[in-house]
Amino acid sequence: MNGFSEERKLGQGAFGVVYKGVTGNGDDVAVKLLLPNSSLDYGQLRNEFYNLRKLNHQNIVRVLGYCFETEQNPFIMPDGSKVLVNEIRGALCLEYMHNGSLQRLLLSDEFPRLEWHTRFRIIKGTCEGLKYIHEQLEEPMYHLDLKPDNILLDKDMVPKIADFGLSRIFGEEPTRFTQNPYGTLGYQPQEYIDRGEISGKFDIFSLGVIMIRIVSGPKGYPKCLDMSSDEFIDHVQKNWRNMLEATCSSGSLVEAYCNQVKTCIQIALLCVEEDSEKRPNIGKITEKLNEIETAIGEVINII
Repeated sequence: MNGFSEERKLGQGAFGVVYKGVTGNGDDVAVKLLLPNSSLDYGQLRNEFYNLRKLNHQNIVRVLGYCFETEQNPFIMPDGSKVLVNEIRGALCLEYMHNGSLQRLLLSDEFPRLEWHTRFRIIKGTCEGLKYIHEQLEEPMYHLDLKPDNILLDKDMVPKIADFGLSRIFGEEPTRFTQNPYGTLGYQPQEYIDRGEISGKFDIFSLGVIMIRIVSGPKGYPKCLDMSSDEFIDHVQKNWRNMLEATCSSGSLVEAYCNQVKTCIQIALLCVEEDSEKRPNIGKITEKLNEIETAIGEVINII
């Protein structure tokens, strides 16, 4: 059990602890171990495995293996009698992400100095992963717990969506109503809070909150709710213009980057619209991001 020592612990969620491991070939891996006596959460771990094994995309974390077993252990009842209870043990083996979670990055001292093109790359990669599960599978899958903790960064800062324990596959029925708990406070849309409504627009709302925090800092949402859209866009763009002018020698490149900042904030604000019908779908979002990425490439080629 030395492999599950405190020194190897990478993090802990609602139903599992994640440890750093090493394969026989010397490759680093992450192992998510079901917490003891968490049999009620066994379904989430199993759901995550079955969902992840269907997915194959550069912006989705890869599952490498799994292990589920049941062990009978003695339990002392209040009257002193002894009974045997089933204890479920489960573990997932996942690819190791060297730079941890986006949440860790957002809260680190290095985040305010993170260059714009790296932030844009994280935004775009996250959107590409979401587009894959929403639009490129035979049946759409909705993540339903998208947040910075569940976006992991590899050694090259490529983002990968993780933690599919709450995700669901939707068939012909695009919207459902539920009383089951989904998502995390602050990333849940109003239609879910009010009516238990879940659809692909649930993930889009969560994505909008994430984008705002990547572009404007971890307190950017809900700070944006205290301003008009135009005021918030101007505020964020002004901050970025000051930073870019201090580090970039090309005025045309500064303008191109500022346009990217503006477009990302505009998209993000649409994503957090209270009316889910006003939120864009992920295909439209990635299309727009591709356009502004191409524009940057054209400017760089001219310089």
